[in-house]
Amino acid sequence: MDQIFHNGHIHPTASTQEVEALWVKAGKIAGSGPLAQLQQQAGASVHLHDLQGKTLLPGFHDPHIHLWKVGDLLTYMLDLRGVSSITEMQERLREFAARHPERPWILARGFNETNLAEGRMPDRYDLDRAIPDRPCYVIRTCAHIAVVNSMVFSFLPNLDAPAGGEVRRDKQGKATGVFTETALGLITRLIPPHPATAYREMILAAQDALLEKGITSATDPAVMPDLLAVYRQMEAAGELKIRIHAMPIMVPDGGNKALPLPEQHHSDFLHIDTVKFFADGGLSGKTAALKQPYKNGGGKGIMRLESSFFLNLAQQAQAAGWRIATHAIGDAAIDQVLAVYAELDRNNPRGLRHRIEHLGFPHPEHLNMMRELGVFCVSQPIFLYELGPNYRQYLPNFYLNRVFPYRSVLDAGVSLAFSSDAPVVKDFNPLMGIRNAVERVDVQGIEIGGAEKITLVEALRAYTLGAAEAEGTEAVNGSLEEGKWADLVVLEGSPYSVLDKFIELNLYQILETSAGNLG
Repeated sequence: MDQIFHNGHIHPTASTQEVEALWVKAGKIAGSGPLAQLQQQAGASVHLHDLQGKTLLPGFHDPHIHLWKVGDLLTYMLDLRGVSSITEMQERLREFAARHPERPWILARGFNETNLAEGRMPDRYDLDRAIPDRPCYVIRTCAHIAVVNSMVFSFLPNLDAPAGGEVRRDKQGKATGVFTETALGLITRLIPPHPATAYREMILAAQDALLEKGITSATDPAVMPDLLAVYRQMEAAGELKIRIHAMPIMVPDGGNKALPLPEQHHSDFLHIDTVKFFADGGLSGKTAALKQPYKNGGGKGIMRLESSFFLNLAQQAQAAGWRIATHAIGDAAIDQVLAVYAELDRNNPRGLRHRIEHLGFPHPEHLNMMRELGVFCVSQPIFLYELGPNYRQYLPNFYLNRVFPYRSVLDAGVSLAFSSDAPVVKDFNPLMGIRNAVERVDVQGIEIGGAEKITLVEALRAYTLGAAEAEGTEAVNGSLEEGKWADLVVLEGSPYSVLDKFIELNLYQILETSAGNLG
């Protein structure tokens, strides 16, 4: 039914500007302004929704969240985020294996060696003591590093790491069980794939979790063909509750050939028009590619793509009308990505705006080039909070003081979107991401790169209209303006009063998560 929202703090955009009332008709914004005027236009049958002083905002977007992986940790995979020791990890693995004797593999994710009492990475022998009789694969929280037990080695014909990956070894040359980056593909190709029914369960569980946080649109990056087919099936069946952008991956881990480009798709609930590449690794695990080394002989990280191979695939994708999103955290990786993007623009300009995911350490010249090329920055302020201790331990001050430099990004005129990259992090609440962009304080209360703080309004925009721009849906989403989808959220309090109080408040109710069902 048609509704008019009133008697609250109604912000059609991520700004302090308020309107008295908002009219929703057939799932879209029909108008905003004085209540009496909208009532006259809508007619007597319109339903009046009294907000009782609460705050109404555009629904939040998460333009980089691994939706099915969030759902996997809610349904199938053991969640190890928050474990404080290898001993605790082993206990939880044993308990999980005992509950699931039918599982051929024991799969888990989420440890962070910085938070472990032992102060080191777990290895194959640690996993052997927990799971001696089945193959076990435990992914670090970043998903760029994983550990296997000794049984897994019996399935591996050789231990030659592909380009852009590592099979780590001890001083005697024996494999420790730790695999990084593209070498993860040596393991994942051994694990039985999920059936479509399992993917559907994961996506349904993840959607509900996102809706609880006020997220009405999300981008799932690095989607394989079997998962992409499930998204298409769910969209056709009307099972998508939030608006999803699915990004096909171009080069899967361990592969040296690109997957074929799928068919593009655009509907109200599913967009498929952007492909995903990985240029480097993860920052919290020291595999992001830097020009200067990490502390204490930690190396410079890993470049995952050979430049000519990357350029050739990117040219093919752009020529076919695909936008490109590339994971690049370290400054060395950003160099490579922008060189490729500049070549795309020079040789075959199509007016397509590409993305850099994360953008950990851009130099001023990087930001100038991004502005000139129209490249979006899609980044994760929640990293500063949850992974800040890793950064302080691993990064020299030269890098630490400018990690994820949002003030510099905006001042350079680069379009900024915020996301969570969950389940790399546990908390994907946009309110936490907003606070972290404004305060830049880690989980231990220590400020990181204070000169790069941005304002509350800027952070809110990055989680709404800025994210819609990066997703390419700003014409119909990201703000509550006439003709756009009525994707909105109601909060208990106003973000424009006291930030700390706002962040502590829970979401009151998700009022609209689809183009046709207000509830």
